[in-house]
Amino acid sequence: MSPARPILPAELPALLALNNRHAPAVNALTLPEFAALAEGALLALAAWEDREARALLLAFGPAGPARGPNHAWIRTHAPGAAYVDRIVVDGPAQGRGLGRALYGALAERAAACGLAELGCEVNLAPPNPESLAFHARLGFRRLGEATDPRNGKRVAYLGCPAAQFLRSAATSPLSGGARLNTSQSQSAGASLPGDPPITRLMSKGMVAAPQDRAASIRRRGELA
Repeated sequence: MSPARPILPAELPALLALNNRHAPAVNALTLPEFAALAEGALLALAAWEDREARALLLAFGPAGPARGPNHAWIRTHAPGAAYVDRIVVDGPAQGRGLGRALYGALAERAAACGLAELGCEVNLAPPNPESLAFHARLGFRRLGEATDPRNGKRVAYLGCPAAQFLRSAATSPLSGGARLNTSQSQSAGASLPGDPPITRLMSKGMVAAPQDRAASIRRRGELA
């Protein structure tokens, strides 16, 4: 498994295919929709194995326009939270600590931006019990429920202090091969069972700021 690292424009089609394979746990997207999310994200990470996309995370801060009704709900009920729009770990990569590592990376980024909490949603109907159990093991608590007016899904909104990930990362050994690249800068309802603990491997300077990534994407001209 290669280290998780920021998403590159040329990787978007493969990551879109990964995302859409996991619908309805995460909402299916078109390439322009996916590109717009990646361009504006607070954190956009992907992990690869044998040139196959295995995991992705897209998260947003509280500033700027809401990225749909679920983001709007989190902003209203958990102001100041970093919102996980989607986290996906493909079947062959599950159980290696990658989902937990991605959340740890987001906690690092959130702390650097002064955001104290992580928020997400997980499907209740259609049900996603694996993701609910995964998030419960990480310490997420239920904040509320609602029906997504776009597709009729019933979702549970979850929140967790970012500091909880930083504490556990500082004291837990790396297990299962999950790594984060420090040399480069599901909604959360994807199925993510049984991840082992991780260690803290991400420096604050690892991830390019959203505006820097957006400029890079525009320069490459690959998202038109």
